[in-house]
Amino acid sequence: MAILNARVKTLWTALRLALLLLAVARLTACFNPAQPGCAFSCAGDGICPSGYSCGSDLICHRNDGQGTCSIPTDAATDLATRDARTDAQPDATSDAKSDATSGQ
Repeated sequence: MAILNARVKTLWTALRLALLLLAVARLTACFNPAQPGCAFSCAGDGICPSGYSCGSDLICHRNDGQGTCSIPTDAATDLATRDARTDAQPDATSDAKSDATSGQ
């Protein structure tokens, strides 16, 4: 009787393990990550993930052209225009003598 109980226990353990492996296999088969039109920078090394290529804007774009790219490129436009004024006045005029030459 003890041998029969041990075999039944082993079979249940094997069955539970098989069901667990089947559930894990089924879940991983459904994995399908989102692939945006563009979402990766290739500015540093020019390398993009599989299925993407580095564009002239230094952003990886999908090779199949699917998806839209809505990454703002604010830094590029800031370089072209000056967006801040200098509000400080110079402390001294250029013809002022320094303290060292004026004897003070």
